Amino acid sequence: MEEQNRDKRTSMFTVRNAENAMITFTILALFCFLVVLFHEILIRSQDVVDALYSVAKNISQILSAATMLTIFEEAIDIMFQRIRDTLKKERELKAQVSAEARAEGKAEGRAEVYQEVAEWNRRRMAAEARGEEFTEPLPTPPQHT
Repeated sequence: MEEQNRDKRTSMFTVRNAENAMITFTILALFCFLVVLFHEILIRSQDVVDALYSVAKNISQILSAATMLTIFEEAIDIMFQRIRDTLKKERELKAQVSAEARAEGKAEGRAEVYQEVAEWNRRRMAAEARGEEFTEPLPTPPQHT
């Protein structure tokens, strides 16, 4: 049973999501790189070459920060995707239940009309058997407005 459920589940992380994650990582890594570079140039008043050396010295920390930010961004994206999927399934389930209820209501309505016609016919046949005139009109289904 556990294996069947595992087979039915689909992965939230697709190739498209992997591409988006790599783009996000690249943008965040470039942003962190530029922040450190400008920090070295503007705040520490280093020339461009020394600032680039400082960036190279801190590249592992820059990439770690970009990785951490990418993980946070992807986690938030997955969370919202699951919320959207849950809401979509809920809407579909409500629509299905509503359609089933309407179909059931129509069937019950038809059964009630049939029952009324059958009772009317019994009364008509009983009146004919007694030799009486039967003037009761045939029941008609209710009109929907």
